[in-house]
Amino acid sequence: MNLKNAARKLWHSDVEDDQVYSGPYLVKGGHMDILVRSPRQFSDVREYADSLMSGATLMVSFDAVDSAMKNRIFDYLNGVSYIIGATVSKVSENLLMYAPNHVEVDKEAVKKSARSWLGR
Repeated sequence: MNLKNAARKLWHSDVEDDQVYSGPYLVKGGHMDILVRSPRQFSDVREYADSLMSGATLMVSFDAVDSAMKNRIFDYLNGVSYIIGATVSKVSENLLMYAPNHVEVDKEAVKKSARSWLGR
């Protein structure tokens, strides 16, 4: 008996035990840490870099910092990403995802703009 059938039996006493779930199954389960962070100062970023180097996927929101701080944080995390072979993906205007090399990121082609994300 699987989890779905157990739930049916728990909530509906008239469900028989011989019913079998024929839907999709999770073939290979894995564990991935995704940290979502919003730095307020540059000193916060060292912890983020340590997590990235430890294998966690990192999503960084730049909403709480000004343009100069955004540039410093971006440069620092991109340097760490380069060293460990991580990928950097733009999720939205102020949100970036840093994924270690063991994490596959499938992204659609993004329309390129004339301006850089940093406004440089």
